[in-house]
Amino acid sequence: MTSPKTTVKKTSDLTDIRFIIASALGLIGIFLLICAAFVGTSPEELAKTGDINANLWSGAGLLIVAIVMGIWWKIDPTAGASQGE
Repeated sequence: MTSPKTTVKKTSDLTDIRFIIASALGLIGIFLLICAAFVGTSPEELAKTGDINANLWSGAGLLIVAIVMGIWWKIDPTAGASQGE
């Protein structure tokens, strides 16, 4: 007898912690970029951070980390690993 082939369907689970972290960091990063564009761009505000727009750089950094987490979630390197072995 031949056994039917079992196929593993690769799905990206929305409850995966990588997706949750990427979403949260992405939302915070977008919020900070919006704040960088509209809030705290006066010379007095920039002087508080040493003439660096902290919201801009923090938001950009968070978006980069969120994109990396999203790519890691989409690639899913643990999809082929078995749980029982």
